[in-house]
Amino acid sequence: MLTKRLSACAELVSGKGIACDVGTDHAYLAAELLRNGTCREVIASDVAEGPLQAAERTLRQAGLLSKAQLILSDGLMQVPSDGVTDVIIAGMGGETIIHILEDCPWIKGGVNLILQPMTKASLLREWLCGKGFDIHEERIVSEGKFFYTVIKAMFSGKKYTLSDFEKELGRPDWSDETVKEYGRFRLSHYRKLSQQMAAALPEAAEYYGKLAEELAGKCSEEEDT
Repeated sequence: MLTKRLSACAELVSGKGIACDVGTDHAYLAAELLRNGTCREVIASDVAEGPLQAAERTLRQAGLLSKAQLILSDGLMQVPSDGVTDVIIAGMGGETIIHILEDCPWIKGGVNLILQPMTKASLLREWLCGKGFDIHEERIVSEGKFFYTVIKAMFSGKKYTLSDFEKELGRPDWSDETVKEYGRFRLSHYRKLSQQMAAALPEAAEYYGKLAEELAGKCSEEEDT
């Protein structure tokens, strides 16, 4: 069974062709995409031999190895583009995801990107929009004490700028209960940051204060509807 964050990634795969799971580790996501019939074929890639060996064991035990390509690759550099309709990059920092995407020109050819950054989601959103990738959907999932963001994006060539609020918090469905819970968590965090920085870093304090004010309004709006 997949974790909530990997399940959210799986739900956003189009199923129109080959899905490539970058940094596949044990290939749990790749195996699930084959098992549930979302994809007829997957690519499971990783930068190290150890994870690929673990991935091979997972897929063989599930009887799915014949439907998978196991590729040793630095990001997407050694991954063939033929037939790839979806690229999933989950469990990496935002900067690492950006580096992988920067080095792969063929993702601009209508490839559905499913990205799950562990850190610096705001930096990833800003990069995507500045490079002409439309963010079509964002989901928030919770596991234990942690919240995770899953971003679905595709290249359109149209560059645009996000507001500070959109850059930091994205465009999730604010009517969703998990998103509301996430909003309350971030609201408390922004308020604390604003108070802590008030004396030494007034500009930063103002930045987080404005985010808190807008987020409070958003949460209030949703609670009233």
